[in-house]
Amino acid sequence: MGIFSWYRLPRILGLLRLNTYRNRMRQHNLYDTGMLPSVPVEALPAPTESQRTARTANGAYNDPNSPRMGCAGMRFGRNVPLDAVKVDEDSLMFPSPRLISKKLMTRDHFIPATTLNLLAAAWIQFQVHDWFSHGSNEDTDPHVVPLPGNDDWPLPQMKINRTGRDRTRPENDTTQPASYTNAETHWWDGSQLYGSSAEAERRVRSFTDGKLIIGQDGLLALDLQTGAEITGLNANWWVGLSMLHTLFVREHNAICDELKAAHPEWDDQRLFNVA
Repeated sequence: MGIFSWYRLPRILGLLRLNTYRNRMRQHNLYDTGMLPSVPVEALPAPTESQRTARTANGAYNDPNSPRMGCAGMRFGRNVPLDAVKVDEDSLMFPSPRLISKKLMTRDHFIPATTLNLLAAAWIQFQVHDWFSHGSNEDTDPHVVPLPGNDDWPLPQMKINRTGRDRTRPENDTTQPASYTNAETHWWDGSQLYGSSAEAERRVRSFTDGKLIIGQDGLLALDLQTGAEITGLNANWWVGLSMLHTLFVREHNAICDELKAAHPEWDDQRLFNVA
């Protein structure tokens, strides 16, 4: 990096340089899909005091000027201009994604990772679950991936369900490009712990002293109907995610204990909001 890199400059000049980078990225790397046709929705009312100062269940009101921005169910943006987003269905499967993945990802022998361990994978997945999810895929009209000759795929065809359609678009809209919505809140707001809806948030709360539900053994409680651990998002679950979810739930509850000791007059809702 050069001597004029932002972190080498005096603070004010460094901040100005960072602001220039941010503006450049917004202009050339972030494209708003909100301008595409949309089903009309009612404007949200003015935020309550709680909505202004604490996390909301669905991520609304983070931006006072655009209260729906970043909340669950809103569209993903694009990283290329909208008029350049075109899907060539005739060429989409050539070369076959299966062939490409086999060529690039097949390992004939073990290649150790010498600079990190499996905790890195758990941490990355834990964070990604906070940022985005396309939700359930469409069951109809799946992609059919061509299989190379002598492929060991166990089925006659490889079918990949399509990403769920954007239900904020008018029913008969054929405008290109396609758009997609985020099932989670777009914000870095702990939605993997608290959920991205009022229902999900209620499911993880104990409603005592602002705390989240946790078992007597200090581990996440189990949903007796599904056998899954109770948390904001438990898709693609494995022991690494379980460990991090447990750690952060216990941290939330420990913060609640500290807040209650300092502010015994606070009720459950305020303790939860602040924690």
